[in-house]
Parts: sequence; C-alpha cells; structure tokens
Amino acid sequence: MAVKKSTRLIYILLSLCFAILLWVYVGDTVNPDTIDTLRNIPVVYNGIDALEDRGLMITEGADQTVNASLQAKRAVFSELTSENVSVTINVGDITEVGVKTVSSYSLTFPRTVSSEPITVRSRSPETITYTVVKRATREIEVRGNFNGSVADGYQKGEFTFSPKFITVSGPEDVVNSIDCARVTLSQEDLAETYAAQTPFTLVDQNGDGVDTTYLEMDADTVYTTLQVGIIKEVPLTVNLISGGGATEEDVVVTIEPETIVVSGEEDDVEALSSISLGDIDLAKVIGTDTQTKRIELSSELTNVSGISEATVTVSIDGLTTRILDVDNITFINIPTGYSASSVTQTLSVSIRGKAETVEQIVPSQLRIVADLTGMEGTTGNQTVPVKIYLDGTSDVGVVGDYTIVVTISR
Repeated sequence: MAVKKSTRLIYILLSLCFAILLWVYVGDTVNPDTIDTLRNIPVVYNGIDALEDRGLMITEGADQTVNASLQAKRAVFSELTSENVSVTINVGDITEVGVKTVSSYSLTFPRTVSSEPITVRSRSPETITYTVVKRATREIEVRGNFNGSVADGYQKGEFTFSPKFITVSGPEDVVNSIDCARVTLSQEDLAETYAAQTPFTLVDQNGDGVDTTYLEMDADTVYTTLQVGIIKEVPLTVNLISGGGATEEDVVVTIEPETIVVSGEEDDVEALSSISLGDIDLAKVIGTDTQTKRIELSSELTNVSGISEATVTVSIDGLTTRILDVDNITFINIPTGYSASSVTQTLSVSIRGKAETVEQIVPSQLRIVADLTGMEGTTGNQTVPVKIYLDGTSDVGVVGDYTIVVTISR
C-alpha cells in the first residue's frame, strides 16, 4: 500500500531529529568539554630589535612562562602544546629603563586548532613583570692563567689567543664590571707547546666570575697557545775582523755577561752553540776598546735571562803602534768638469804590527786616496773621508779612520 506524502515527511523529520540527538549524544560523550591546565606557555616579546636600537634590553622576566587553566573540547586539547601557544607582549614603544608590569594579557592559539571555543578560566601569574635596563657592548681582552707545571729543563713562555678580544653585549652595569676573559690551564709537566680550543671565564677586577645570564658573546671558546720550550745556557761571542795589523790571535776579548739562558723549541735550541753580538773591526781598535752590543735573538727563541745588552772589551796585546807623516795624496772619481786639490798637505797615520816589522815601514809605502764619487755640484773646501793603503807588507796595518780637506772647483 502506498505511503502518504504527509506520512513520509513525518518519517524524514523524525530521522533528522534522531540524527541530531545522536550527534549531540556522541559529541557530549565521545568529545566532551574538558578543563585542563596548559603549563610553561612562553612569554614572547615583540619589538626587541627596536628596544635594542634605543640601547635597552630586558633582563629579569625575559624568559618567563605562564600556566593557564583552559576549558575546551577534548579534541582541542590534543592540539594544544606549550610550543604552539604563547603570550605576546609588545615592548617596541618602551623608551625608559625600569620594572614594567602587564596586568592584562591574552593567549595566542595556533590557527590550525579546531574552531571549537576555548575558554581561559585562570592564568598564573595574573600579571607579567619584566625589567628594562641599559644595554652596552665592549671588546674584552683575553688573558691567560697557568696553574700547572712544566717538565724539568723546560720553560713556560707567553700565551697567545685567537681571537685576542671577545665582544660582549648585555646589561651595562654587568658589561662594565668585566675585567677580562680568562683562560685557565692546569696541565702538569708540560714538555711541549700547548695549543687547543679552550673555554674562558669572564671575571671582574677581583678575579671573581661575572654572571653571564643576560650576556651575549661573539665566541664561546678561543684558540689558546702557550709556548713551552727547552732551556739552555748559551755563550755570547763577537766576530773579529782582522785589520790594522791585528788578527784574532793578537787580541784579548772579554764579554759581560759571558752567557745568557734562552728557551725555544727543542730543534731550535739544541742546534744553538753560541749567540753572536756582531762584528768588531780591529782596524778601528786602538789599545783597549769597550763597546755595548745589543743581544739579538731570532723570533723562535726567548731570552729567559732578560738581559738585552752585553759589554764587549777588546784589548790589543803584543803589537806596536807607530805614527808616520804621509803626504802621498791622490784623488779618484773626480766629477767631469771639476778639479780637486788637497788643502791637507800631510796626514799623521797610525800603523800597527809586530815591532820589528813596524820599524821597517817608511812613509812612501803609504798612499792616501780620496774618492770624490757623488761630489757633482759641490765646490769649495770639503772634508772627505780617505782610505789609507799600505804597500809592501801584509803584517802591518793602518789603524783608525781618516779625513782630509779638499778644494773642489769647476
């Protein structure tokens, strides 16, 4: 029998009501309203860059979190975490230091969470407090502190660091209290140079550690090198240049100090038998001559003694000095277009050698030669250095430096 249209409509309406009731039942039973607490919700500050541009920063309260009691459907809670819910505080307009309090704030939920309503029942804390202070930036020197020991026969050298300075930013009063970035080494019985990447500690002038909670640094470690080398006592010497009739066998040399202590890498030190203080021209030594010489070392070595100069005394022994008047004066390299004549007619020249040989020398064996190279454009009386040649013997030499007065004309 055919069902009337009015009856069919009643069936449809009854089915729809039943479906709605079933949906409400399932929603309330399977996905009921739930009250739960979401913990450790981070507080996010917007406008930090603008704050730092004004030379300000946040200290206390910079990393705080809040807890919130929420009411929502169970399915909604499954999508909420402390990583996708936050509290946003705008600090971009702050211009003064001090303690700031926000008495009213809201939670920001992710857009992906269901559209079901979320009710915030309570928050802890009810207010958010943070502190704004002045911000400063400084370059802090890295320094080393050695608390260990080196092996017997070795010497500790100097620290070197890369980088030499650490850039530190943070609260002005904290940054200004920093004295240095200190690297501390405690190795024992070191017998070679130490080199490694090492941490450092920021300390104040009393050597106490500085609180780094709100500090930013451009490096966490530095490459530290501590030179450790073998030590050795090395004699000082001079190089004697024969001249004026004197050779190494004819002189007595004393050096004070006789030795110094140096340190360096084993290969560099072991091969070092002496340290030369330079040359001494015996042709310029008359009787006893005392000179002060700097002690120069190669960059691979360290002067452990700390003595930078030595006194060298040279005494001529067993030779005779004689003075001869010499008038044999000649010129070489006279500039083109110029002429020269000697105002000095006779020059007293000292010669030295064994007594029996010196007595045989006559003035005619000596030649005075003036080299006028580079005298172009010069006229009139000029004092010029001369070289003295002694012909006919190699056992006697000329002692000292000499000049004559020359007239140069065009």
